[in-house]
Parts: sequence; structure tokens; C-alpha cells
Amino acid sequence: MPDKVRIGLIGAGNFTTNRLLPGFQKLPNVEVTVVANRRRESSERVAAQFEIPEVADDFRAVIDNKNVDAVVIGTPPYLHEEAALAALDAGKHVICQTRISTSAVEARNMAEKADQVKPRGIHAMLIPPAPFYRGSRFVKHLIDSGYLGNLHHVLGFNMSAAFADPKAPLSGGRNDLELYGPFNAMQLGLSYDVMSRWTGHATSVVSQRAQFVAERPVTAGGPIATNYYPDEVTVIAETSGGAIAMNLVNYSVLFGDTHIELYGDQGTVVYRSRGDNIMAAQVGAEGLQPMPIPAEYDQPWAIEDEFVRMIRGEIDQPSFTFWDGVKNMEYLEAAYHSAIDGRRVDLPTG
Repeated sequence: MPDKVRIGLIGAGNFTTNRLLPGFQKLPNVEVTVVANRRRESSERVAAQFEIPEVADDFRAVIDNKNVDAVVIGTPPYLHEEAALAALDAGKHVICQTRISTSAVEARNMAEKADQVKPRGIHAMLIPPAPFYRGSRFVKHLIDSGYLGNLHHVLGFNMSAAFADPKAPLSGGRNDLELYGPFNAMQLGLSYDVMSRWTGHATSVVSQRAQFVAERPVTAGGPIATNYYPDEVTVIAETSGGAIAMNLVNYSVLFGDTHIELYGDQGTVVYRSRGDNIMAAQVGAEGLQPMPIPAEYDQPWAIEDEFVRMIRGEIDQPSFTFWDGVKNMEYLEAAYHSAIDGRRVDLPTG
């Protein structure tokens, strides 16, 4: 068991700097030793802000650094496969952003490599979705304990006003097919990861997608570019658990409410991500009532600690694996082809 776990960052965007980096730096005997963003000036800003001693010019320099035991891959998905395979081959532990890759083929390559190196004590995991994380275990308990009876229908709504204004600029590189690939539409995959923990994985999907604004400025007042991704996607899936799961993502609505509704023949649960607010009721009640998360099912964010404990041999299996990422990409590809081709798509796809 290493006395100190030394971590290198390959990509340090908003999620990494706002959540992961502070989380790692709070842990005892953990040091973030080097960072590499796509631009050196960005790397230097992050290094200065978080007192990271080294800056690297590319991801391979992070992997080759003798002061790195594990890497955080926080780039857009285009680099995930290449960086993960190189790191695992080099004997470095890997934690990767939730959008595992740009295709299911890439995701399978990553998962198979993780399986190959695990007997050598090299570990890999995905970062789970942060929304709904805290109450996810409690909702799973309500389902498994029979509170809802037979779970029939799960409806996920991921709503945002980010593109409600037709003049709102494209942002964060999310319009770049080379960085994200054709399948990673908005947060469709995030919502799927949350719901599939409760419903089981999709066995077939029917989907549609809509684009309300074909072109947008790249930056505020800047040049106009084609909007490659949809503004709205709706996917209806049959699931291995028997429930029908609808996944609606729309970034062009005003006053939208991001939440998930679960309907069974004995009860209903509505979980709003803002404030981790859960409302529930069973047959005979007059209406939904607040249901606080009990302490034994409360799951505060502790992914950084989980990764470090896995490196130290205290945990054998991560809560969110590369194979979960494969299922995610299979779902996203199936949803894409269903909408584009106008047909039902069965899963798994490969």
C-alpha cells in the first residue's frame, strides 16, 4: 500500500477544478503533482491556483512522470481511449470522466484493457454522475424494498434554458464533433446512468431528436457556426427490470425542472436534483410528501476517496466501472441511430 498517492491531471476543466481537485487535496497522503491541459497557459493557471508543482505539455508527459501513480482523465471524450490505454499500459491507475469515449468500440477497448491490468493491481474507474448521486442509494432501496410495488414507468427530465435564446452562443467546445463525437448529445448519457441504476439497462430504444436553431454564434457576437447537436432528445427504452424509461433532455426551455419521476403500482417517488429533494407517497395517501434521505442511505460525494482507497487496496471493485461506460455508449449510439434512421434499436448493439 503506497504511503502517498501522487496524482497527475490530464485535462482540468470546470468539473475537475470545482470538484475533483479540491476533493483530492483534502485527503491525507494524497498529492496532485502535475497538470496538462490542451493549452500551457491554462495548465499554468490551474497549477498556480491549486499549488501544483509541475506543468506538462501533453498527456504522455503526465503518464511518463515518475512522480505520478494515478491519472485523472478530464479531457473531452476524444482523448479518453488513447490516454487511458497508455496510462494503464504504463502501470498507472486511471479515473476517467463520465463521458467515457466517443463510441462504444472505444469504450469496450478501455474496459477490456482495465480487465487485463487488474491482476497486476492496476485499477480503473469512471466518475459517476454528480446529479442525483446523494439520494441514488435511497431510491434504489425504495425500489428493492417494494415501496413502489412493481416499477412500471420512470421519467427523466433534464431541462435547461442554456439555448432557449436563439442567439445564445455555442460554448465549451460541445459543438465540436472531433472532441465529443456524434453520440454525446448534451447530458443524455448522464441521465441514463442515473436511471439505469434503478431500472436495469435498456434492452431496446425508440428515440427522436429536434434542432430548433440550426446555426448559432460560436462566441457572443462572434462568427456563426452550424449547430451539430440537437437541442432536444427524447428516448423511450424498455429495460431489463421491466419498467419503461423515458429520458428527455431539452436545453431550450424556460423554467425547466430537472428531476426524475418513478411510478409503481403501489407508490410514486419524485426526485429533484436541486437540493436532493425527494417526494413520495403510496396508495391511499392524499398526495406526495417530503421524504428525507435516511442517514444509512445518505451518500455524500466521496469519489476521490473511493479512488484512492481502491489504489491502496482497501476496495476491490469501484462503484462505477468502465463496463458501465460501455453500456452508456451502447445506449447513446442506439438512441442516435433510432432517431436518425426512424427505427427501434435493440440492445446490446455489439
